[in-house]
Amino acid sequence: MNEKLIESDFLKVEYDFIEYYVGMAKMVVYWHVKALGFKVVAYCGQETGNPDKCSYYLEKNNIKLVITAASSPRSHKIVSFVDLHGNGIKKIGVKTKGIKKFFENAMEKGAVPINFPHTLSDSHGTVDLASLKIFDDNEIVLIDYDNYDGVFMPGYEPVSDEEWSFEKEESYLEDIDHIASALRINEIKIWETYFNNIFSSKTVSCFDERQKEGEKKIGMYLKVLQTNDKQMNNVLVEPDQHKSTQVQLFLDEHYGSGIQHIAFSSSNFFKSVEILRKNGVKFISFPDSYYNNLRRKYPNLDVDPIQKHGVLCDVVDDTLLFQVFTAPIGDRATFFYEIVQRVNYYEGFGLDNIYTLFEAMEEEVMMNK
Repeated sequence: MNEKLIESDFLKVEYDFIEYYVGMAKMVVYWHVKALGFKVVAYCGQETGNPDKCSYYLEKNNIKLVITAASSPRSHKIVSFVDLHGNGIKKIGVKTKGIKKFFENAMEKGAVPINFPHTLSDSHGTVDLASLKIFDDNEIVLIDYDNYDGVFMPGYEPVSDEEWSFEKEESYLEDIDHIASALRINEIKIWETYFNNIFSSKTVSCFDERQKEGEKKIGMYLKVLQTNDKQMNNVLVEPDQHKSTQVQLFLDEHYGSGIQHIAFSSSNFFKSVEILRKNGVKFISFPDSYYNNLRRKYPNLDVDPIQKHGVLCDVVDDTLLFQVFTAPIGDRATFFYEIVQRVNYYEGFGLDNIYTLFEAMEEEVMMNK
């Protein structure tokens, strides 16, 4: 294979897994299974030869989650993360080929290393890994499974269906649409450059009201970064120093920058919302005035089901984006989920809804603070 093909290969990246560090893994796993419809596939812990931590590997269609908790005070990285930040996302797994080549290229472009390229192995083959620093306390884990046919990665063993079998309706969650992170003031440019250099992504959208005149300001600066094949979408947001916002509240409650929410795509959006709400998931609500404005702005749009399910809708020509946001899922006003469906290949990120969204979220988190 020539050098051009190798370079083309290792620059292809996509989200693989998301790993959470939590205080009690089994409880968080239970919620994801019962409320969101995930399936527990594999486990790593004392029973599999790892005495210091337990990790559950969950799947839902193309979504992969790892829920990890410390089993011993020796797991000080997990303990200290949870103590400072609460339950939250620690790692973003990114699948690519040629880990060593990708890592070297990333280092040349300014990446900060955490773990240099290494290989894990068992009877099912080998997995190549490396990791890079992002934000205050997060990691990008580069992973190549090409030579592995086991369940997830070495150290994990399959879990029987009987142990985690619940009667549940299909939730239709399909994939990771995007990942959004909250940053301190003046950090966006730093991490925008960092991500775009490492992943050859581009900044495709920007919401900046810092120079905007008038009273209606939500106090936010946002950029969307996207890889060329649109497999990875990273949203970066920072607060305005002149306004107290839910972005600043995240930074305060999380004690630093970090991953604020993950958006899951749905193949049957309204059914997803219906089932998740039935399962006890709490969603942010929006005022009737929002739906009345939709009717005035788009007279041919059927707004009734949108209002019935309490969701947002963005319209661009003949394409639609449906989106809804959960309340924070933990004890702190930090991490939450977003559910979206893109109709007719909608490509944006609902920036027209941003005032409605952030005003509603601010009211929700302030009310529960």
